[in-house]
Amino acid sequence: MMKKLILASAIMMFSLALVLAGCAQKPEAELEKAESALQAAKDAGAPELAADDYKAAENKLNEGKNLVDNKKYKDAKPVLENAASLADIARDKALAAKKPPVKKETVAAPAPAPAPEKPVAQPVEKPKFEERSVVKGDCLWKIAGDKNVYGDPYQWPLIYDANKDQIKNPNLIYPKQNLKIPTDATPEEIEKARVRAGAKKESAKK
Repeated sequence: MMKKLILASAIMMFSLALVLAGCAQKPEAELEKAESALQAAKDAGAPELAADDYKAAENKLNEGKNLVDNKKYKDAKPVLENAASLADIARDKALAAKKPPVKKETVAAPAPAPAPEKPVAQPVEKPKFEERSVVKGDCLWKIAGDKNVYGDPYQWPLIYDANKDQIKNPNLIYPKQNLKIPTDATPEEIEKARVRAGAKKESAKK
């Protein structure tokens, strides 16, 4: 009987050890990186020169900190990674805004010869979606902010809604995922997406 009790206790201790080993660790490196990135953005003047992007990064960092405080380490890690990416975007925009515009010399061009008449081309219907392959370091905010996509990070909900079949958590996307990028959103849909992402309504800005 005693041997059975000892064996049962040993099994329980072993199982507990496995559970503890499987628990997510506190994402200290991700937290430090996000805080450093936000500080770098602040030092670059992002609060004034890229206010929306800086505020979004700050909000995402606070969200990650709250998850850490509640010991939801697994959920906190991707949120903090996104916060760092958003802070990098804000810093880059602030630095770009500080650069003086490049002056281009204008040279008078000769008058072009009249072009021969061309047959009128039939309008080509624009596809409703374009594709974007996720690379390491991407997040929906970063993709939406790409000048070759929307040039506006607050439109990321449009991408999320179009890819709910493969994105369960908007904070988690993975390299080599092929995302559909909607190209036919109406102004109303864009405005709703921006408000969902935390942007102020256009009417409220006026």
